Amino acid sequence: MNINKNKSTFSFTKSNITILFTLIYLIIFEFTWVTQTAIPKPSMLIESFLSLIAEYRLLNAFLETTEVLLPAIFIGILIIELFNKLILKAILGFSGIVNISSPFKYFSFFFFAIVFNNVFPSSLLAEFVFILLLVLGNLISVLVKSTESIAEEYVETAKSLGLSNGEIISKVIWKSLKPKVYGNLIKIHYQLWIAVIIYEFIGAVNGIGSVYKITYEYNDLFAIISLGIFISLVICLLNSVLKFVISKLVFWE
Repeated sequence: MNINKNKSTFSFTKSNITILFTLIYLIIFEFTWVTQTAIPKPSMLIESFLSLIAEYRLLNAFLETTEVLLPAIFIGILIIELFNKLILKAILGFSGIVNISSPFKYFSFFFFAIVFNNVFPSSLLAEFVFILLLVLGNLISVLVKSTESIAEEYVETAKSLGLSNGEIISKVIWKSLKPKVYGNLIKIHYQLWIAVIIYEFIGAVNGIGSVYKITYEYNDLFAIISLGIFISLVICLLNSVLKFVISKLVFWE
């Protein structure tokens, strides 16, 4: 029996599904007589977003958060790039070294955020250090896991060409692992936004987290929803930029 598989006119991609649900939301809650308080109309969300800018100083808070988050990511990557040889030598030479972090792996960043906020109250420097440590911890964890799948043929070929151990680590092993390490940067970036918002929420440090705290204290549900949509769009946009940059700069063949 021959079955012709015709392509569907609607592709179930993330973008199409998002657009579909957005249209359904607009039709049901903006252009119909549905009345309830849990889900606001789109026009009300726009009004809430404008109030976030005017009354809650959202743009200033956003700049303060990104001034901590983005430099921490950049410096974390820079440290990994500068010291990749030393880090890989430690990982490959002392396989048990990764167990040093075992006593702490069951603690969430929520716990460490509380500790940092209590030791260094309302400190932007402490917030930066906290996020930087998370960046380094996540990148090194991915690097450790990636070393389990090093292609031995690359190493053997490099040895046959007369490369030293240091050159093999920096020019072969590291470069072959970079796509795997930086491929996880999208997920790490998303987790960092959660971490920085929680940190600022707990410690009332100026930033997006503090805006969340104020809207929560005022029980401003619509502002909370508008803020959540705004942050989601920012994360999606930055993730797209990261994907483009990684695809152009990080590759291995």
